[in-house]
Amino acid sequence: MSIQEITLTIGNRPGNLQGVAKLLAEWRINVAAISLSSFKQKSTIKMVVSDTERALWLLRKAGYKAEAIELLVVRMEDKSGSMLRVLDILAQHKINVEGAMILVTREGQKVLIGLDVSTPQRARKMLLDAGFLSSEAKGLISNSGLVSSNLIYNATESVGLLL
Repeated sequence: MSIQEITLTIGNRPGNLQGVAKLLAEWRINVAAISLSSFKQKSTIKMVVSDTERALWLLRKAGYKAEAIELLVVRMEDKSGSMLRVLDILAQHKINVEGAMILVTREGQKVLIGLDVSTPQRARKMLLDAGFLSSEAKGLISNSGLVSSNLIYNATESVGLLL
């Protein structure tokens, strides 16, 4: 099962993020990873939730323009320079990274990163050939699995934030 990331744009005003969080909470949709960036009057929210389809339906019904994309699940060492190796491969093959999110689980000693890239099929092949992508990593987690209680978590590691 793949990992899906929802993206939506809201006005950059007090209470707007609260409205999104309240909607998801009322329908018991858990947020496993989230990022928010703002520029002038707009804010972009990217999140991984426990039930992508239901969240999309709710957000759209509430008037938000929301979309979902598949994230490639990449595994790498939790040390400096690891991400650079992945970025080198993608740049060498002219694949643009459009987003990245640290996922709150591990595959053994490897950190898992979700990547939004311009050409997912090409990136998947390049990263698989280089040993960064595996069917095990992809099968290890799902949107609902990210928010379940069986995650591997070590508070001393920098693996992300669970909301």
